[in-house]
Amino acid sequence: MNKVNYTVMSDQELKSYFLTHRDDKEAFYAYMDRRKSPPRDAAIKLNDPAWEEKIIAVIQKQLDSD
Repeated sequence: MNKVNYTVMSDQELKSYFLTHRDDKEAFYAYMDRRKSPPRDAAIKLNDPAWEEKIIAVIQKQLDSD
């Protein structure tokens, strides 16, 4: 049996994999670890004039991945 490399999957791919392989405990733990990890796209500078659009985009991306 081939070992699945969860680290190369996108968040959406990992979620889809987990939902179709619910008995795969390693996939479950990988998915939960990724959900608990700090967001990677939320670096916005305070003096950025487009801060509001960037925050909305980050929130929308997070909502789409759930």
